[in-house]
Amino acid sequence: MKTLVEKWSRPSRHSFTTNRYMADKNLDRSSEVLMRLHDEYEVTVMMGCSGKRFIGNTIENFSQQDLFLIGPHVPHCVQLNEHNREDVITLHFLKEGFGPGFFELPENESIARLLQEAQRGVSFAPSEVPAFHQKIVEITDLQGFERMIAFFQLLQHMSLTPQRTTLSSRGFTLVKNERDYEVVNNIYEYIITRFAHDIITLDEIAAHVSMAPATFCRYFKEHFHKTFTSFLNEVRVGHACKLLQETNMNIAEIAFASGYNHLTHFNRQFKRILGYSPKQYRQQLDRQNA
Repeated sequence: MKTLVEKWSRPSRHSFTTNRYMADKNLDRSSEVLMRLHDEYEVTVMMGCSGKRFIGNTIENFSQQDLFLIGPHVPHCVQLNEHNREDVITLHFLKEGFGPGFFELPENESIARLLQEAQRGVSFAPSEVPAFHQKIVEITDLQGFERMIAFFQLLQHMSLTPQRTTLSSRGFTLVKNERDYEVVNNIYEYIITRFAHDIITLDEIAAHVSMAPATFCRYFKEHFHKTFTSFLNEVRVGHACKLLQETNMNIAEIAFASGYNHLTHFNRQFKRILGYSPKQYRQQLDRQNA
């Protein structure tokens, strides 16, 4: 198992780092699920691509564009679909890198709230992404004082944007030691690589991470703030949404391809999680695309 802990080297002439990846270059498209986490805050903007985003205890699909902010030690992973022509930019910074108490200044009140939300991960409405993408592109091209000013303008605009969503549920527990890093990654990888075709039992996944079933249940609830069964159903329903969006498969086929052997159970879980049936979801997509 690869390590989950990333260490970013901050250039001596910069208080934050930016990295840009375009059109397939340097982007990992392997099927392996590797949750990453690090000491820094991270802003990631993605244009021209679709895929699946894992942040904390949430899994969501995105299409065409995405923007998220995460705090230190928040597990995260992005799986991009094939045939993308993407532009992906990441920005990393340490809160203490700007001096003690800087973000507690009265003028930074809204940014401080945003950074607090980032402990659970924050995503922004797709309609907001192009403008933020342009701002982040400008930051990558600037130097010196202008670069710093543009960075704080970005954080300020993000903090004042109402079209944002906090991702992980309240009480989500950050993993803070290497043992937890390995266990959480093993759990994610086991579920993501098997949910569509295998019957995943509690005994099997507990054994996979060398725990008794009761111990695993407590561990999972502590770190994901939801039950294993609830999380598994969210993964399966998220995959079903992707198939409803991107294929002409009928609903029964989608249920089976998402790991459900019984259509009634699939419909029930889909409606419980999203608030409407798979049929209603597809009808809504059809109206949006008309």
